[in-house]
Amino acid sequence: MVEIKSLRILVVTARPHVAQVLRQVLGICGVTDIAVCAHGAAALDLLRHQVYDAVFCDQASSHDTGRDFAKDARTAEGVLDSMIPVFLVSGGPRRRDVEAARDRGYTDVIARPVSAATVLRKLNSALERPRPFIAAPDFFGPDRRSSSRGQFKGRERRARQPRKVRISPPLAPAE
Repeated sequence: MVEIKSLRILVVTARPHVAQVLRQVLGICGVTDIAVCAHGAAALDLLRHQVYDAVFCDQASSHDTGRDFAKDARTAEGVLDSMIPVFLVSGGPRRRDVEAARDRGYTDVIARPVSAATVLRKLNSALERPRPFIAAPDFFGPDRRSSSRGQFKGRERRARQPRKVRISPPLAPAE
């Protein structure tokens, strides 16, 4: 289990109410060292000069630099830890939004309203069992495939296997 009290967390949001909620939720979890940045550019500057254990980025602030924050945090020059867990905080994300966020390099997505249990579970998961990182020409970030599925056990489902089918003869119409 990760020692939550010793974590340094960076929150990136331009909305004061989101920053306040995230501070309170992280405080409930036991985190005391929380820095808040209103803009992605300022957050990237902090990531170049200080080491943080995780970043929580509000969806509204994720594109304020003209690029995606996770992509910048992973590839910008001088960032001290490019493999830092970066969580996208979003209001009501759909499955395609979560998949798109993972394709952009986010570690995970946290839906608002945020609960302390969810934040604690996702933080522990990202810090205790981090996903392997993939370095490709157009992507650098955590492996998008979930390791929780494991290997499929059973017969191959996609191969077409012939099987016997019994068809009943049609009933004669009643007179």
